[in-house]
Amino acid sequence: MNAKALIKIGYNPDFAPFSYQKDGQAAGVVIDRIRDIFSQAEIECEFIATDLMELKQGLMDEKFDLLAALAKTGERTKIFSFTKPVIVSGGAWFVPRKFYPVTEDDVPKAVVTPKVGPLVEQIRNLYPEIKIITCDDYDEALEMVQEGGWNINAAALNWHVGRMMIEEKYKSLYHVPKSPFNTMPLSMAAKSDDPSNIIGRLNGHIPEDWGFRGLSKSHIF
Repeated sequence: MNAKALIKIGYNPDFAPFSYQKDGQAAGVVIDRIRDIFSQAEIECEFIATDLMELKQGLMDEKFDLLAALAKTGERTKIFSFTKPVIVSGGAWFVPRKFYPVTEDDVPKAVVTPKVGPLVEQIRNLYPEIKIITCDDYDEALEMVQEGGWNINAAALNWHVGRMMIEEKYKSLYHVPKSPFNTMPLSMAAKSDDPSNIIGRLNGHIPEDWGFRGLSKSHIF
């Protein structure tokens, strides 16, 4: 792939405020930052909306060259190369209103979280005592907690994304966590061999402080 080739970027359209669709086009704070990075690098890009469960395989099958917003974990570094972070977020416990909210010094006994997300590995490392049940996506996680099966106490989700979903779809059903339980920078990711050196070509255009700078209030409902 030459330096002028169009770079295709797979993104999750159900990951607001980071990435979503608006009027049929890719939108969101991460999408805006990626557009700015590509503009400065003078590289053309195209965004391809892809279901969360299909993003990893789509990259492996070369349906696109990059993933838009991925948290870097030990397991993921075995198959992906990552840019410098483009934004920082975190994970949080989303507890039903029928239970007391989790305090700062406490953790839930059992949680549900998407199986392709980064929180499975991070929770196992940080809180090995927590029982983890996995699901396909955020909506399924929040619905499973409401159903009460598996003795699940909370959904473990991205703090910013979960807060927006609670506000828009589950407002009366969940406590809104005031802060995340960890820090989770999000980056663009390519296949580990990165044949076009797209990671190196983009890193010089990513501000160093983006890995420490979160969202402005305008991005959080």
